[in-house]
Amino acid sequence: MLSAFTALAAFAVIPWGSGWEVFDYQINGYVANVSISLILMFALGSVGIYGFIVGGWASESKYSLLGAMRTCAQLVSYEVSLALSVLGIVIMAQSLSLVDIVGAQADNWWYVVPQAVGFVVFLIAGTAETNRAPFDLPEAETELVAGYHTEYSGMRWGLFQMAEYVNLITLSALATTLFLGGWHGPWAEHWLGPVWFLLKVALMIFLFIWLRTTLPRLRYDQLMAFGWKVLLPVATLNALVTAALVVAFS
Repeated sequence: MLSAFTALAAFAVIPWGSGWEVFDYQINGYVANVSISLILMFALGSVGIYGFIVGGWASESKYSLLGAMRTCAQLVSYEVSLALSVLGIVIMAQSLSLVDIVGAQADNWWYVVPQAVGFVVFLIAGTAETNRAPFDLPEAETELVAGYHTEYSGMRWGLFQMAEYVNLITLSALATTLFLGGWHGPWAEHWLGPVWFLLKVALMIFLFIWLRTTLPRLRYDQLMAFGWKVLLPVATLNALVTAALVVAFS
């Protein structure tokens, strides 16, 4: 329940439209506009990790325990790179509000262009965060049977699976918001904003599913080495270069 709740709660701060006035009623394009919504999303993701860890530990199964430990190490490692990959966007938009970040892309390039390196790092780290192949080591059936949810069945297993796939949709929505202009589109974006947003989210989901069916699984030592020795330095360098350029040209 903890894993599923945190995955679903993240949608509350995802903006999907500019807002409309219908029969004198104002309809917002978001559930909540929090000034630190980006931090809130990362905080919810961090809390959701406890559901996987405690679920594996409580099973009293060595396969589940190993899956839980892998989940802990993997998600904590790639959470750092994921946060650093969006730091350049925060510096450029000068806001942690997702609504403000989407608004900053209205009359400028979508951030996927100036932050192409950050976008690639975000995709890789996000794939690891959602336990998707080739980073699905916490659920590696060849080694751990099914990982942290080996001993679960019925709706308990269903909640774990729902959390994983809802996290995939949430990550796609966040990538759309941060890098792909959110609800902005080529025309009629005021009324068709949610349509453009859903199309971009569907494209991102297709990309993640495509990766799952294309790339082979890494070894665990390769997974950790790639996260700390490659992805983290690249994300840090991208944030530093972005900060320097913003200061130089502002």
